[in-house]
This record gives sequence, structure tokens and C-alpha cells, in this order.
Amino acid sequence: MQKAIVGLAVITGLTLGAGAAEASQYLRIGAVWEDSRSATFLDRNCEPTERAALFGCDDGDDGLPIGARGDFGRGTGAQLGWGVHLGEMWRTELELTYQPGLEFQGNSNFIDTGEMQPASGSLTQYRAGVNVYLDLAAALARDAGTFEPYLGAGASAVRNRISTMRYEFPELESQPAETTVPGGSSNHLGWMVTLGTGIELSPRNLIDIGISWNDHGRVETPVGEIDIIRSGESVAQVEVESTRSRLETVGLMLSWRHYLR
Repeated sequence: MQKAIVGLAVITGLTLGAGAAEASQYLRIGAVWEDSRSATFLDRNCEPTERAALFGCDDGDDGLPIGARGDFGRGTGAQLGWGVHLGEMWRTELELTYQPGLEFQGNSNFIDTGEMQPASGSLTQYRAGVNVYLDLAAALARDAGTFEPYLGAGASAVRNRISTMRYEFPELESQPAETTVPGGSSNHLGWMVTLGTGIELSPRNLIDIGISWNDHGRVETPVGEIDIIRSGESVAQVEVESTRSRLETVGLMLSWRHYLR
């Protein structure tokens, strides 16, 4: 489904560009910095029929459903966009984003394994989306000078790739003690809203600065064998169902916008 969405986005963007012969087209190159919101890994299904669940449906010693709670931290990424103006107030843009810098850090709450149960895994993300922007100065019939304030919204196809997840149990006697869960990739729909401004450097060049709220879908570990390690040795491999967590971030964007004509 995501391939179809990306293909539709590309076709839509090319059609808009071809149909807007008098419109201004531009390239945008920039960087993003994102700060993740709280995240919780839980079983996709805590009562699977064919294999075991990693966490299960019980509550931990803290009274919360067993899982891993934390966040994906902060990280930087790169963006490339191609856009076209649709009249004075509107512009649309195709955007590609590569975000390699996020990492889950949290604590799990398995029963009878102590209060400190660090959980971790690194994340790499790829996004392809379509954005629409409203020029606020044009919409309000105001002259903002060298500034071009705007509101924007977008939808994207997101590929989240999580590395091997590690669940450590430093309070157990049989050290080192951990459980590793295989990593994998999953595809989801995402969306964002943004508020920003362009700052004119010359008639064909602007600096874009913006802040955004992003929903990047879910991060999922696949069905696979976990490895239970005690005293530094593997004691069991068990096939378990997938786990997942939602990924939401607040982002800052800084980029260069260059008009082709």
C-alpha cells in the first residue's frame, strides 16, 4: 500500500508541476531535528494463538501492563523537497526525509526482575510525502516584507527500521542477564502539521525555518525468535509475536529554498 501511495504522490506532484506552466517551482534542501514524545512498546496481540507473546496481558509489579516505556530521544535528519506554487496563497511539495538518529531508551516492568530493566534499540526512518502550504501574508492581504510566514500539513509513507531490541536485567543474580528481540522494518502512514516562515535572501533564494508536530506511525519488531541470556550464555530461544510502539515527535526544520524560475 505504501508503494502505491508514494507512486500516487509522485504522479500527483508531476501532474501539478506540468499543469502549472506559469507557477514558480523550487528545490528545497535542509535538515530536521526531532524530539520524540513518550513511547511504549506493547505486544501487537497479548493473547496470540500460534506463538508466545513477549509481554503478555498481565500487569507488572508497578501495576501497569507489562511493556517497555520510554522515548526515542532526539536526532537529526536530511530533507529534499520539490515544490510548485499554485497561485499566490498555496504551494505543494514532494518531500523525502532520511532520519537515522533516533534511539529508543526506556525501562520495562517484567514481574520479579527488579525495578531497573533497561530497554533499548536504534531506529532508522525513511519518509516520502506530499505537503501543502498556505502563505499567511497572501491569505491576509498583508505585506510581510522579507518574511513569508506559512501554515502547512502533509501526509507521508513511512518506513521505520528498528535494530535488535535489548532488554537488560541488572538486578538478577545470573549476570549478565538480558533478552534480545530481533529487529525489523515496517511501513506506515504518517502525517504532520507545521508553522514556519521563509526569509528572503534574494528573489530566487530563501531560508526556511519551521516547527512541526509529526506522527510517524508505529515502530514494530517482527515475529521471530528472542534469545534469553543468563550468566552471559543463551539458555533459550523462543518464537514470539511482534511488538510495537507509536512514534510521535516535535521537529525543527532549517533549509534552503531555491526557485528554478
